[in-house]
This record gives sequence, structure tokens and C-alpha cells, in this order.
Amino acid sequence: MSKQSAVCETCTNSNCLIKKHSTSPNVQPFLKKKNTIVCKKSQQFILEGAPVSGLYFIYQGVVKVYKISAVNREQIIRFSKNGEIIGHRGFGTNYVYDISASALEDTVLCNFSADDLIEMLHKEPPLMFDFMLFYADQLQKSEANAKRFAQMTVRDKVINGLLFIHRKFGQSEGFFNITLSRNDIADFAGTSREQVIRVISSLKKEGLLAAKGKKLGIHNLDDFEASMNQQEHFLEG
Repeated sequence: MSKQSAVCETCTNSNCLIKKHSTSPNVQPFLKKKNTIVCKKSQQFILEGAPVSGLYFIYQGVVKVYKISAVNREQIIRFSKNGEIIGHRGFGTNYVYDISASALEDTVLCNFSADDLIEMLHKEPPLMFDFMLFYADQLQKSEANAKRFAQMTVRDKVINGLLFIHRKFGQSEGFFNITLSRNDIADFAGTSREQVIRVISSLKKEGLLAAKGKKLGIHNLDDFEASMNQQEHFLEG
């Protein structure tokens, strides 16, 4: 990992909580203390079980957040993009991260130490309030997803994973704006690579999914959603 400058005041990520409060006199002194880190594609910047080194905010890029299972396999929890927070579950009373995180493409991260962030939250109550809402939203989505995921068939798990990717990153020229390996899709959908390949092949034959190499795209979103067995079980990101 290398370092470069990412200026909060000129950042275009309106969804970033730090950016939202960057003009506050209480916040500005802490912006000078942050670390800006550049990760190359596939580079890991959080290791599960490692001591917490603060929170990361994605300035530019795409990240996968995952855990390692008992059989040494990745279980992808989510994909994150510009303006989103990484490592928040290790922030607070925890001393080690309970997840790992790696860049899916060249990515720039803003990192605030835990001590600096705690002090900043104390000095800027509106920022603390926004963090409280963020954590409440994350908890609600996590509980809802766990319940829905348990009721899905393999096909629905793959379709839900693809719908999440479509909603999160969008698509242009007929394909998602992110290219993921079949392994990453399987690790996110909670199934095997072979099952993902079979479901993708079936969706292609049904005329619901476009594929070109690793690239995938949805032909018609309404038809794609309607192909699910239980349409109310959409994952939330």
C-alpha cells in the first residue's frame, strides 16, 4: 500500500459521513490527521483478527468485505464503493477486526485512527448522530438479510447476488459496471462456483442474462426479478 493525498473538502462522495461534516470547524482539524492509502487491485488492507487501526472510508474504488470460514473459504459479506465505510464492526469496544477487506480494483482509502475518530465524534454531535443512524441501519439490514438468506434456493441466492450487484454498481452497454469472478459471486451468494456457473448458464438460455467472458448483464430487470421463486427475498446492501 502506498499513500497519496485525498482532500475531503473537494471530495465528490456526498454519501460519505466525513464529507458531509467536513466544513465544520470541529471536524476540520481531524482531516489533517487522516491517512490516505492507495491499494492496488487484490491488495488486502484489513486482516481478520488483526488489531483495529481505525475506520476506512472509500475515496475511490471498490472493496470486498469477507470472513474466512472454518474450511478456509472466503464468505463475502458485501461489496462496497465510493463513500462507504469499511471496518465499522471493529470500531468501539472491539480490539481486533472480525472481517477482512481487499480492493477489487485500484482503490484510494481515507483512514482515521480510532482515537481521532472518537474524539471527533465527541466534538461534533451531528456527526455522532449520523453514525448512530448508520449503525442502526446496518443492524436492521444484517438481521433482515440473515432471515431472507436462510429461505432461499440456490437459484434465488445467485439471482439475489446478481440483483444486488446491479443495484449497487449499475450497468452500461449491457453489462455490470464491475467485473467479478465466478468465485467471488459464489462466495457472495453462499454457494459453490459450479452452482453459480450452472445458474448463470440457465439464465442465459432463458434470455434473462447476458455474458461475455467474466462480464455479466441483465437484459430486462423486471423479467429477471420475476424469475425468482420468492420475489420478496431481495438482499439489502
